[in-house]
Amino acid sequence: MAFDEYLQPLAADNYTVRLCENENELKEYKDLRYKHLILEFDPEKAKTAKDGDTDENIGYDKNTVQLCAFHNDPETGKTEIVGGYIMMRFKNDDDLCKITQKYDMSLLFKKHKFEIVEISRAVVRPDHRNGLVTKLLWDRIAAYTHVNNCRYILGTMSFSGLDPLKYTEAASYLHHNYRMPEDIMVRPIESCAYYHDYIKKEDVNRKAAVSQFPPLLKGLLMIGAKTGDGFYIDKDLGVVETFAILDTHFKKHDLSNFGNKKVIS
Repeated sequence: MAFDEYLQPLAADNYTVRLCENENELKEYKDLRYKHLILEFDPEKAKTAKDGDTDENIGYDKNTVQLCAFHNDPETGKTEIVGGYIMMRFKNDDDLCKITQKYDMSLLFKKHKFEIVEISRAVVRPDHRNGLVTKLLWDRIAAYTHVNNCRYILGTMSFSGLDPLKYTEAASYLHHNYRMPEDIMVRPIESCAYYHDYIKKEDVNRKAAVSQFPPLLKGLLMIGAKTGDGFYIDKDLGVVETFAILDTHFKKHDLSNFGNKKVIS
């Protein structure tokens, strides 16, 4: 984890978005992710969760920074972390991260490894899911990408549950319309991969397909994102997911306005 990187904070209303600066803030963010991401995705895990449990996944990647939204309550004066992303850059030849344990990224890395910012799944506390938090976070993601001369933003998009057949319509629509270039194609590792028997392009129900997309994926597709081949079955989190990548050199809209964009419907 890196506390030595700097990104200009951004403030609006009672929110400030900036990088975590110390271990106490990191612990608060871990707790937020555990409660409002891990347990929300996995109701069975929530049944056995104990006081003091936290997200132990943070810390695996040595080049990570935690981008957090801090809310200052004007009545109490209390400041809390209410949302955020983990971001990671590849700085050395041997740098890996959790996503590289799930996907074969060799083609992408061969050409662009040091031009990448990987972002985690987003987490926002339910009482702050107002659109503004996401907009502010994405403004700073855009700034971080720019100041570090990165071209690609990548991450995974989760579909609830472990049955990929529920998402055949969505997978088919992505396959026919948003497939990333073959020369940098990313695929899930074989042991956890699932490849759909795709519906023919002319037979895909667009409305039904898009209705299955996670909200973040809808927004990213609107600004030019592409998706990898196949789905990854994540038994630990209880989801199936697709890999997504955004080439900021060819983005259709300013990333700093990401939270304002009308998603595809």
